[in-house]
Amino acid sequence: MKERDIPEAEPALRARLEEFGARNWSELAGVRLAWAHGRTWLALGAWFVLSPCSIEELSEALRGSHADLDSEAGFEEVMELVRSATGARVIRTADDLDDLTEDKPGPEVIRSGTIGARGLALWEAPRRDSQGLVFFANLWRVGGADFVRLKVDFATRSLSVEVIDCGWFEVAAFLG
Repeated sequence: MKERDIPEAEPALRARLEEFGARNWSELAGVRLAWAHGRTWLALGAWFVLSPCSIEELSEALRGSHADLDSEAGFEEVMELVRSATGARVIRTADDLDDLTEDKPGPEVIRSGTIGARGLALWEAPRRDSQGLVFFANLWRVGGADFVRLKVDFATRSLSVEVIDCGWFEVAAFLG
């Protein structure tokens, strides 16, 4: 992701970015992101919304983009966009699953995840097929996180989420 300086933006975008004090901006999968006050902002129509944003907001932003999603580069940008805009942790490899399994040893970990047998059985590497993009992520929510399958439909350019396992992930405390 190449971050751009505010002066590089066209005048209308520059004015919107300067309104909320953005320092720089970027574009992923045709969706604009900006950074201001240590936070990420997502362009949604004529406005910017504070991240982490909802899947519905991200889906709306994707529907408004005109980027080519049906390419390896487009797929990578969509996964990075999901990470940047929602705070989700995209699970690209089987090794990434190790950090989400239950009962991690060590006195400092209280509970490090609830990805169960279902999540382990259903997980697959990110893939692109004739209908869209499919990948898995650890998606934060109020009170925890869920292990989810995300799909981007090429025809509608919409993002859908299926919860595979729900619970807490990576919760740790220092004892003593």
